[in-house]
This record gives sequence, C-alpha cells and structure tokens, in this order.
Amino acid sequence: MKKLFRAIFRFFLYLFSIIVVVGVIVGAVYIGSLYVSIRGDFNRIVSVKMLPLPTEVYSADGKLIAKFGLQNRIPVKLQQISPWMRYAILAAEDARFYEHGAIDLVGILRALAVDIIKGRVVQGGSTITQQLVKNIYLTPSRTISRKIKEIMLAYRLEKELSKDQILQLYLNTVYFGEGAWGVEAAAKTYFNTDASKLTITQSALLAGLVAAPSRYNPYKHPKLARIRTVYVLKRMYENHFISLAQFKRAMNAKIILKKPTANLFGLIIAPYFTDYIRSWLIKRFGEEVVYKSGLKVYTTLDSKLQRFAFIAVKSGILSIKKKYDGLQAALVAMDPKTGFIKALVGGFDYSQSQFNRALQALRQPGSSFKPIIYLTALTEGYLPDDTIADQPVVFRFNGREWRPQNYERVFHGTVTLMYALVHSVNVATINLLNSVGIGNVIRMAHQLGIKEKIPHNLSIALGSLSVKPIEMVRAYAAFDNYGLLPKPIFITKIVDKYGHVIYKAKPELKRVFDTIDGYILTGMLRNVILYGTGRAARVIKRPLAGKTGTTNNYRDAWFIGYSPSLVCGVWVGYDDNRIIFRGATGARAALPIWIKFMSNALASKPIETFPIPKGVSSDIIQMLSRPPKNPQDLETIQPTIQQLYENAVN
Repeated sequence: MKKLFRAIFRFFLYLFSIIVVVGVIVGAVYIGSLYVSIRGDFNRIVSVKMLPLPTEVYSADGKLIAKFGLQNRIPVKLQQISPWMRYAILAAEDARFYEHGAIDLVGILRALAVDIIKGRVVQGGSTITQQLVKNIYLTPSRTISRKIKEIMLAYRLEKELSKDQILQLYLNTVYFGEGAWGVEAAAKTYFNTDASKLTITQSALLAGLVAAPSRYNPYKHPKLARIRTVYVLKRMYENHFISLAQFKRAMNAKIILKKPTANLFGLIIAPYFTDYIRSWLIKRFGEEVVYKSGLKVYTTLDSKLQRFAFIAVKSGILSIKKKYDGLQAALVAMDPKTGFIKALVGGFDYSQSQFNRALQALRQPGSSFKPIIYLTALTEGYLPDDTIADQPVVFRFNGREWRPQNYERVFHGTVTLMYALVHSVNVATINLLNSVGIGNVIRMAHQLGIKEKIPHNLSIALGSLSVKPIEMVRAYAAFDNYGLLPKPIFITKIVDKYGHVIYKAKPELKRVFDTIDGYILTGMLRNVILYGTGRAARVIKRPLAGKTGTTNNYRDAWFIGYSPSLVCGVWVGYDDNRIIFRGATGARAALPIWIKFMSNALASKPIETFPIPKGVSSDIIQMLSRPPKNPQDLETIQPTIQQLYENAVN
C-alpha cells in the first residue's frame, strides 16, 4: 500500500514538475514574444515625429490661419520649456521622478496609505514614465498582456533614455484639455504664449490640468482651476522647487487667460477659405495624412486683404439690412497675373452656414455677363464707336413673344457699343448678341472658364444663365490680363513634417483672346466706372474697370471690377432667391462692398495705370479716352405698353 502511495505521489510530482516546466517555458516564450513585439511600440514612444501631428495652414504673409488634426500638438525640446513648468509637472505628478526607476514603490505605498486614510482615491502611484507609456500606447484596453507590455516599456525607457529625455517626451504628449496635446500647444491655448515663457502660476495651472483636463478647465470651471493651481503651488513649495517668497508671489498672481489670436483669426476671418483648403487636402492626400502627418500648407491668402474683405462684407450686408436676416454675400479677390486667391468670403456668417457661395453657389450674373458679349463683338471686328439699334423689338419663339425693355423704360434709337455697355442698355445688348451669334458668345464664355451649361437663347444678354462667383472673377482676370486666363490657385506649397516639399503650384496663364481686344474691353469697362453704372467707384481715385450686374426682380446684385494688379467680384443675394429689396441694383447692393474692400486693399499701393500694348492705334486710344457718345440728337422713343418684361433690369 505504501509502495502504491509512493508511486502515485511520484507520478503527480512528476506531472506537476512537467506542468511547471512547460508553464515556465510557455511563460518565457510569451514574455519573450511580448518583448519582441514592443520594439515597434518603443520606437513609437521615443520618436515625437511618430505622434499624430495636425496640418498647419499659413497665409501668404506667414500667419497661421488654421489647423486640421485630431490632436493639436507642437513638439518642443526640454530646453524650450520653462523650468517652472518642469517643476510644476513634477510636483503635481511625480516629485521623486529623478530618484526612482520605472516604478516608484515608495510612491505607490504612500499613495495607498493616503487613499485608505481619506477613504477614496486621492493620489495615484503611477510614475511619469508609466504615464508616458499609457498616453501613447496603442489601446486603452485593460488586459494582462497590455499591463505586462506597459511595465516592459517603462523599464526599457528608463534603461535606454535619460530622465530628461523621458520628461521631454511626456511634456510633448500629455493632454491639457481644449484640444491641446503637449505643453507648447497648451501654453498657446490658455495664455497665447510659448512654453519657454510660462510663469510659475501659469505653469501650476497647466500642470494641474493633467489629472482631469475637463474638471479643471479654467475657461469653464475657474474656481476649480484655482483650487487645483493652489494645490500644485503648495506641492512645488513642499518639494523645494520654489522658495517661500516665490510661492507667496505666485499665490497672489492674477491668472489672465488669453486664447491665441492666430486660431481666432482662422476661425472668424477666413473660415470659408480654410474649409476649402481642408477639403482639397483630404481629396488629394486622404484624412489620415491631413489629420495626423503634420503637413505645413502655404496658401495664397493675404491676411490683410482677407480682413478687409471680411469687414467689407459684414458692414455691407448690415448697411442693407440693419439686422441680419439671412441676406448673404460672397467676395473673391484674385491676383490676375498669377491666379492667386488673395481673399475669399463665402457668406455672411460661417457659424450659421458653411455653404461657400464664392465657390459653390450658382447664381444669375445679370449684366455682369454683358462684357463677354461685347468682347465677342470685338473679336468679330466691332469697335467701341460702332452703333447698334436700341429700339422696341419683338422676338418670337415657341409660339410666344418677348418684348425686352431697358431699365429706364426708355429707348435711345441708336447707340454706340461703348454707350450701350457703359449704361448697360439691355435691348442694344440683345441686338448685339443676336448679331454676333449666340453660339459664339457661349464659346467665348466657356473659353473664359465658365463651366456651367449656358442656354442657347437671347436672354443670356440679361444674364439669365447660372455661374459661380469664382468663375466670373476668373473671366474678369482675363480681361485685366488682356486675354490671358489664369488658373485659380489657393495653395502655393505643401511641406511634410520632414521638410520635404510634396506639392508646389505654378501659375498657369492661357491666352483666350487677342491682347488688343482685351485692352479695348478694359477701356470700355473703365468708362463704366468713369461715366456709367459703376461711377460711385470713382471715389477710389485710381484707374479701375468693372461692371455692375442686376437680375430680374432684384434677386442677385453684382459688381466685378479690377485694377491692373487686383480683381475682385462681389455678389449679394438670398439663398432662397428672395428679392433683396425693390431697386437693389448691383450699384446699390454690391458696389459699396466692392468699394470698401478695394479702397483698403489698394490704399498702400502705388497708383497703377493700364498699359497700352503695342499695335494699338491712336484712334482707338482716343476713342477710349472720351465719354461715350450720347445719342441725345436722336429721337427718343417712349416705353411701349408691353409689360411682359417690365421688371427686366440692367
């Protein structure tokens, strides 16, 4: 019996030994596999460049106007961080950081004792090294394998990196609330300063946020934030990071929060522009790259001109409607020589509507389309002093009659092309369109960059087609360039986080009509401002050219004009096509906005004149330099009783 018992005992002992050995081997293999698997995780932690970095967008004059990213982070070196910030974070999170290893057993026991005495969790025992691993680790799941990996990574970090290197990584990765990851982003988010300039009190506030960024948010919970700041200051004094005098001064210091002006500018002044940039980037590179790869995007936007545009649209709309009631406006300003978009406003208030009317809205251009008809006539050999009939006319099509009217309900008999364009004479323009051919005008419009389908009928003389403001501005840029059509450019260069240029734009100009025809058309449009519907712009006292536009029943108001170096188009209207107000012509609703913008935009620039190209005869120069011939010697024909188009306007 004893032999049997001994045999059974030996068997189970042998079996247990095998299980233990196998367990140890399996455990060793498992631990070994985990150790091998953390190599990539280790590299991810020690390299700040591996962290998600937002895309930064800059204006042409070097101002940060937007950030796109899941994490707002600006990596800095430890030497670029205020020593007070370093002391504050140590005091708040791990005062013995430079004394212990990866795990602080003394700190764990002390925290446990405090928690027992208080009856709740008051202090944590995690070291900064452990927190660093948790902050960057792949998954928040609480598995045994992850915990083992965390311990391994913490020990490896302590073995291969110095304490300063670990602290630098920690300060660049910890979350401070308000979308700020890392101390540099936090310093800018809460105090609009650099991490190197943080004071003792500011540092204590930021360090206090780490434990619970939402709870201690000074913007939302100032009292709790103050309590937490005082706690950190006391810890700094108790651990001899600051003197008693410094502690007292810091306790009495007033905390002044200040949000960064760059982000404020991007949010309020140029949201439509930067929103387009974001969409363009995602379409080209994908969300992963845009939100995590730290691109630097350099745009064509001039922040000064953008501010002028923002103010012009806001004040212009409010001068029309004393209280904002949904009336919208769009403004696009372009450098005609490069196609660079210098300013863009897509609506009255981005927070209420993100629809970008400057780039997306399809609106009727009214008489602002007429220059394309006159340009087509010039290419067919017409001259400004050639005449066209302005008499009652009836057009019959599809069993219906159309009796177009002029805005003033007066016919002039016969007028010159110059007079008809300068004073936006509807019937004369319709007759000119009929003469040069609808198809030719449509082809010219498409050559000028208008992509929408244009109806093949005479009503396009009154701007009955639909266009986008950006397209009209581009067409007028070709007028300004005497026939060279620019490609609109929003981004000049994109640089990745390593400093490599991954995209660069070059201006593209395409000749679409003859130089001399462009000079003549510009001369005619100059007279629109000197003598015609755009004469209010004479207040700018510079050589300018442009054209008003008003649609049927006053639903759309336009003014598009240019100097030799800047083209600007303004549209005003309601999204639902309501009437702006009775009599809301382009001259009354859109031109004031254009004048306000262009006055400011050109104020600091020398006066420029439109150049005279080679081959222009003295007769043409003289023809363009005098007021349009007034048909006052011709018989004036009074309005007809035809009311079908009584609301047709210039």
